[in-house]
Amino acid sequence: MFNILKSRRKIAAFLAVVATSTALVAQTTSVETAGSSSGLFYTDTTFVILMLLCMLFLVIAYFLYRVKSHLDKIIEEKSGEAKELSYYQKSLKPWLKTLNPTVSALLIATIIGLVGFVKAYKFGMHEVGVQQSYSPTQPINFSHKIHAGKLEIDCKYCHSTVETSKQASIPSANTCMNCHKYVTLRDRYDGNVSPEIEKIYKAIGWDSENNAYIAGYKQKPIEWVRIHNLPDLAYFNHSQHVKVGKLECQTCHGPVQEMDKVYQFSSLQMNWCIDCHRSKGIDVANNKYYEDLHKRMKIQGKTLYTVADNGGLECGKCHY
Repeated sequence: MFNILKSRRKIAAFLAVVATSTALVAQTTSVETAGSSSGLFYTDTTFVILMLLCMLFLVIAYFLYRVKSHLDKIIEEKSGEAKELSYYQKSLKPWLKTLNPTVSALLIATIIGLVGFVKAYKFGMHEVGVQQSYSPTQPINFSHKIHAGKLEIDCKYCHSTVETSKQASIPSANTCMNCHKYVTLRDRYDGNVSPEIEKIYKAIGWDSENNAYIAGYKQKPIEWVRIHNLPDLAYFNHSQHVKVGKLECQTCHGPVQEMDKVYQFSSLQMNWCIDCHRSKGIDVANNKYYEDLHKRMKIQGKTLYTVADNGGLECGKCHY
């Protein structure tokens, strides 16, 4: 046994196995937790679990090091051979003994504290509440790539209130049925209705064999999972940006026409909004509301009037 443990390479290999096992446990735990939260990796418990596993690994590594050191001493006593001192024992350890223990402890604690603070700050600013790339599984595998991309259906056909309301709205099953009364894709499924289209029929109560609604059928809402979700403290109005601001959907939502499965393209963080307000110009020339402003701009020789110039950075615009 002593001969086996004497080899540093084997000790290192053993530690690597322990580290790999710990990492696999952490990965499995995080994936299982993420799966239960509709695709999110970070949840309320994942970070805590990872920290506990890291601490457990450090404790295991420490005890293994102590066991190795003890066994090395036993081997050295039995063999009677003097062990060659390592760099730590020859140079580093004597130097450490010359340091003041109190000052050294405070210095190490300060460094660890600063590193921990920076990590925690970055985590809080860029991870907590930020769901960029969030792509949950939906009850129906609706492909924007097919509908908005290949078929070039206007976004406003389904999201019909985007120009008149704060919300862009989720289309009802009746909107889907405008096309899918007739589009069934039976030619691709051996004469059967597409399984995804069948889900619409089951929700709304459509008899695809008789091409009629089922009398007395209890309709069931399609429970879509919301992807883009701002906190309650922030106000956002779709009509203000789409109708007045003339923004394209892709400005915020990314290349939706290329997405088979929709995901959150932008971070939706405050600095992301502010950057846009600072650079986006207002069309004052073609809006009677800004007629006086446009005249003053021409007198002053200005060619660009941004959202920020129009009060777009005032706190009360979005938070009230």
